[in-house]
Order: sequence, then structure tokens, then C-alpha cells
Amino acid sequence: MSSARSVTYPRTIAILRALQLGDLLCSVPAFRALRAAFPKASITLIGLPWAKAFVQRFTHYLDEFIEFPGYPGLPEQDTDFGRLATFLEYMRARRFDWLIQMQGDGSYVNDLVRLCGARERMGFALPSADGSVLPGFLPYPSDCPEIHRHLRLMEFIGVPSVGDHLEFPLGAQDHAEFKALPEAASLQPGSFVCLHPGGRGLARRWATQDFAEVAKGLAHRGLQLALTGVAEERSLVEHVARSLPVASVNLAGRTTLGSLGVVLSRSRMLVANDTGVSHVAAALRVPSVILSVGSDPLRWNPLDSSRHRVLVGESTDPQDVLAQVDDLLSRGPTVEPTRVNTADRPLRILTWHVHGNYLFYLTHTPHDWFLPVGFDRPGYSGRAPGFPWSERVKDVPVSQLKRLTFDCILFQSRSAYLEEQFELLTPEQRRLPKVYLEHDPPDDPTDSRHIVNEATMQLVHVTHYNRLMWDNGDTPAEVIEHGVPDPGDVRYSGELPRGLVVINDLPRRGRRVGADLVARIRRTIPLDVIGMNSEAAGGLGEISHDDLPRFMSRYRFFFHPVRYTSFGLAVCEAMRIGLPIVAWSVTEMPTVLQDGISGYLANDPDRLLQRMALLLADPDEARRLGENAREAARTRFNLERFSADWHRLLTAYTSRHRATRPVPGVAQRTVEPSLNKGTPCAAKLH
Repeated sequence: MSSARSVTYPRTIAILRALQLGDLLCSVPAFRALRAAFPKASITLIGLPWAKAFVQRFTHYLDEFIEFPGYPGLPEQDTDFGRLATFLEYMRARRFDWLIQMQGDGSYVNDLVRLCGARERMGFALPSADGSVLPGFLPYPSDCPEIHRHLRLMEFIGVPSVGDHLEFPLGAQDHAEFKALPEAASLQPGSFVCLHPGGRGLARRWATQDFAEVAKGLAHRGLQLALTGVAEERSLVEHVARSLPVASVNLAGRTTLGSLGVVLSRSRMLVANDTGVSHVAAALRVPSVILSVGSDPLRWNPLDSSRHRVLVGESTDPQDVLAQVDDLLSRGPTVEPTRVNTADRPLRILTWHVHGNYLFYLTHTPHDWFLPVGFDRPGYSGRAPGFPWSERVKDVPVSQLKRLTFDCILFQSRSAYLEEQFELLTPEQRRLPKVYLEHDPPDDPTDSRHIVNEATMQLVHVTHYNRLMWDNGDTPAEVIEHGVPDPGDVRYSGELPRGLVVINDLPRRGRRVGADLVARIRRTIPLDVIGMNSEAAGGLGEISHDDLPRFMSRYRFFFHPVRYTSFGLAVCEAMRIGLPIVAWSVTEMPTVLQDGISGYLANDPDRLLQRMALLLADPDEARRLGENAREAARTRFNLERFSADWHRLLTAYTSRHRATRPVPGVAQRTVEPSLNKGTPCAAKLH
């Protein structure tokens, strides 16, 4: 997210998208991304009156609905000028942190958006005559599908995508409304084709007589037909029904949106115009043949061209439609794996106690965390003392792991991935979504193949440098940078004219983390060392997590002596307090600090010695650098962003894994972990 924004992490977000069903369904991936990025924000949709029901269906992404009164130039509804004035007064009183314009290119509504009084405005806009665009607005892209258009906007405002798939959740009320239809019992799953000859606007409909020809062709193939449409389309649906040699189920004007969704979910496929129902089918993963007449196929085509076939033009031959139907039918009934909707509940995640401070911050992500205990070996200390653990973090004896249900396994060490999962977990548990969090760079920076080489797993690195240096093989790799909390009322004082080093196991880890350099510099510059086992290097020992911020705040500067490792979490913590940082200009450090602005960077030890001496002699210079470091950390390493990134990755990955999970009884290619570093894993067929 750009640091220029005054509201980097908004509490209230309003979205203007006063359009029809298909338009809103194509926006769901953007809504999903917003919710993943800002899980605690209140997100409001400003829409047409019908969209109140849409918000009620998507409560896991949207919190509130505001009815739009219309605006001159927008064709979807007439403008109620009295209500427009009330609407603007209400919007200014609400003073949303963000107002996102997703209505269109902005040529009509961006002036209205400005009058709504949000703290920040963003969205689409057309460039002016000189090529400039409103600050915070993206030039309206016309070269991509509607779904990707809005994901581009999200990316532009700093919100990463969590997938471009559509959704149409079906609830108990939808199934109850379906069961109330007299024909419900005859509409058995996979036993019929749904035909929807209507659509909004005559200019966007394929000819009714052509739909009738397709309907007859489907009937001759022995397929049962369910004809659907809204009440205003009854006459054209009846025209199609009269052309059939056999009886059909005519549901025109008799379904709600929810019961129509259930009908579609039970159908073999859909044949329809390019209208809202086609996007419902795409969201439900129901195969379809879509007639695109008068609409832009690049913009509105379903993204999955294998499952959804689009034929363009009003002169399309009905036989071409039937040929696409036959091809889809030849692929057999579509069997979708069972899905577990985790949008409305926390995930249950098994992980190990590795890197205590990181684990503590990670468990701020709003899920349930299970830590194995019971072995006298690294990784099994569970809710170790020294941290104010949340109730969502639970210790689990290793003897009970096989009895528990999890949604995801998060590995953080070689031993847990290569050995302990096979010792502790059932085969079914090992088939769960699995993420490997890699904390370190490779031993060999150019020729180290990561131990994980599974295309179905997710690899997470803590720095871009680490991702660059590892050979990640076939495993999808992503970077989630550190996040640490605001230290509250603890602020840098710097009254102690000494430097501070925070390194765990400094003597054991040696030159890699700069043990020799610390010893050399301490002969000239007063340095204190803290961390696990630091006494062996003449240090002060370990400081508890709660006491660490106030302890660090008294030191004049923070020295990070590491030659080659991940960007230190302790550096982030020091920066958030406001300590100036002195470090080698290696690995990720040059992308975080600016030499002479937020700290001092060099690869010449003598130069760093001079800078340390300067900071000891000039407290004002130290305070200046520390303030800049604190601001840099506030925008880059805040805990809210970190938690949102992890929440986005975990929810999207587990959902995607379920959507592609093999159907029992079908042979699948799986990959077992390789025990040999640098050796590709062998494929096994099961």
C-alpha cells in the first residue's frame, strides 16, 4: 500500500457499484480481495434496490447496503433528485475512510463521488486531454475481462488478489424455496438441462425461434428440460415450450434468485443468453453454452473456456450450439468435490513452535492455531512462557494429533516436513492443504533446491531476497514480509550511549550472523548483546517478549551484524520503536533502509564504526534517523498488513485446494517429499 495514503488501513469502505446481477457477480473477486486485505473493516455496497439481497447473500465480504438514488447519465434507474440530496447528506455524515468507484469509467459519477465526502476516493477515471488522471484513480482499462478489470483496480490501490473465481453461495432459505416448487422432486441432480432464453434488453437476446430449435434438439437427445426466466419473460419461454415434442418444466417467473441458483446447481448444463444467469452458472461451476449477442465477449465471457462455451453473434446457427452441447455432454457428468465453506469460520491450522516472536505475531491472524507438545525436541514447546498467547492458540499432545480435524498444515522446519508429519499424522491429514513457511535463505545462494517440490503445496518466504535465492522448483512461492505490533506508549529515548545487538544463539551460529564482527566492534564501540544463549558471547541473556520494547528503547542505536540470513524480526521491532539501525548493506536490508535517512548501511566495517561513533556523540542525529525508521516500519511492517496477508493466503489456498481435491477412485499424480537436497522428487501414481 502506498505510504502516501492518509488512511492506509481503512476502518470503513464504501463501494459504488449500482448495477445488475452479472456486474456484481463479476465484482466478487474484488470484494473477496478487499475483505482478505482488511478483515476488520466495515465494507458497504452502494447499489440498486435489488442489491440489498445480494449483500445479504455475501455477508462474508459485505457488511452493509446503501440504496443508490440514481444519477443523471446512468441508465440503470431514473434519478430521484430529492433522495439524491438526502443520499449526499448521509454520505458526508458517514465520512467513509475509503470510497471506491467501481461503477464504470467515471465520466458520469466521479463528480458525485467527490461530493460524498470520503476521506479518500479511488476508482476508475478517464484521462484528461493532457493525459493526466485524478490522483488515486486508475485509467479505465478496456483490454481485459470485467473480473480482471476490478482486480486491476484492487492491485492499483494496494489490495492483492485472492483468486479470480466467482462465487454464488446457496443457503438453507434457497433450498427451502426450491423444495416449495411442485416440480422440485423431478429435478434430480444431473438429470436435466436448464434453458434460459431471456435476458435484459431485446438487443442482447438470441432469437427465440433459435432457442426453440436448440430446445427441440435437446429433447431429441432424450434430455429433460427446465425452462427459466423472470416474470416478464413468460411469453417467450412459453413459445419455446410449445415447440417441444415432449413436456418440459416451465419455471419462468416462479423462482427466486436463490431457488434459481439451486435449479442451476442441480442441472447438467445451462444454455442461455449472456445475462446474469450465465454468471451464476459460472460461479456454481455448472457447464454452459452462452450466446453472446450485443455484448463484448472479451469483457463478459466466463474465464473457464473449457467448462463454458461462448458463441458470438445473433446469426449463430442452432446446430453450432448443439455441437457445443454434445461436446460438453461427451465429457460426462460434472462431479464437483465436496466443499466446506470456511468463509464464516476460522480455519484450524496445525503448526510448530519455531521462532517464538514470529509465531506469536502469526497467531494474530484470525484462525485457530494448534501447537504440538510432548516431545523433548525443537518445535514442541507449544505456548511457551514469555508471550501473552491468545485463547485461539492451543497446545495439543502429540498423542492426540491423529484424532483432531484440521483445515491446513503449516510447516516451518525440515524435520517437521520430512519426518515428523509421517510419524504424527494420518494419511488423510497429510492430504490436507500444506504450506511451508521458509524463514531462512539457502546455504548455497545459487544452487539450493528447496526441500518442498510439490506443485499442490504453497511455499511462503519472509523476504523477496530469500525467494530469489532459493530454487523453488515446481512449488508456487509467495512472499509475506514481517509484521510487528505498534509498541503502544513505548518510544525511543536513546539515553543510553551504547549500541544493542539482538541475536539468538550468536556463538553457535558464528560468522553467518556476524559473531566475529560483534567481537571486533565491541573492542571500540560499547555494544550490549541480548538473545538466547547470548551469555556465552559476553551478552546479557534473554529478555522477555513483553519487556523487550522498553528495554531496547533506551539504547542509542541498534546494530544488525548479520552477513547472510533473513531480514531480522528484531530489526522490525527496533524500527517500530524508533531506534536508528546500523547494518551491512546485504540481503534485504538495502530495500528497507535508506543510508543516512533511516539508518546507516555499509559493507566497510570501518565506515560503520565511524557511523556508530557519530550516533554516540550526536543524540539528535540518532533521533532523526530513528523517526524515519519508525515511519518506514509503520507502513511496511505493521501487524495489520501482516495478518491480512496471511489471512488472504490461508483462506484462498485452502479454498483452492478443496476445489481441486481429487475425486475418490480417480487415479491422481502425487509427489512425496524428497529427502535428497537438490534432487527433484519422484512422481508416484496411486
